[in-house]
Amino acid sequence: MGCCSGRCTLAFICGMQLVSVLERQVIDFLGYQWAPILINFLHIIIVILGLFGTIQFRPRYVTGYAAWLVVWMTWNVFIICFYLEVGDLSRLMGFIYACYVVKLISEEEDSFDFIGGFDSYGYQGPQKTSHLQLQPMYM
Repeated sequence: MGCCSGRCTLAFICGMQLVSVLERQVIDFLGYQWAPILINFLHIIIVILGLFGTIQFRPRYVTGYAAWLVVWMTWNVFIICFYLEVGDLSRLMGFIYACYVVKLISEEEDSFDFIGGFDSYGYQGPQKTSHLQLQPMYM
């Protein structure tokens, strides 16, 4: 057996992540955006659960921590690429969403049906075949 087991290494990595995310949390508190603060707080909670799972032999917590790290790393790579303008992320994303919104708006305009429109399920006026007189039910 080596000088440091896998559990010890994972506990060390979790500790270093806690230190780094707490530093980032302090810096984010200086800004005006609340979304990074909330996401960092969620990350802190999941890292603490991963550390707890490592120490207490809870494989579900460690598995959840590992799944969160995949999401966390993907998000961070996207943010880095977005801010460095790798490819056309800043222009591509806006164009794609603009096209999507235009498509949704045009579908909504076409699907609106006025009362008395041309479809068979629209409002149809009263029929003149018979007239009903209203009478009280109880006397």
